[in-house]
Amino acid sequence: MPTVLIDGVEYVPRAEVPPLTDERLHSCLKELVSIQYFSDCPHKHRAWAWDAMKALSPELAELASNNPQAAYERIHGSEE
Repeated sequence: MPTVLIDGVEYVPRAEVPPLTDERLHSCLKELVSIQYFSDCPHKHRAWAWDAMKALSPELAELASNNPQAAYERIHGSEE
């Protein structure tokens, strides 16, 4: 691992990654589904979001591809 010296003081980079909890995963999926649902996002960003969603939840990604509104309502809850 490379070392960084600033004014003679060695700094070690931190690599703290908090564990992925169900709550954090759900929050991530909510944001990815929102990107698919709200079509004002640039096309390239929607494709990247879909790829990430497919890696996390292939079934939800497929639903978002076929019916973005159904995926949005499933993950965010229905407004009824």
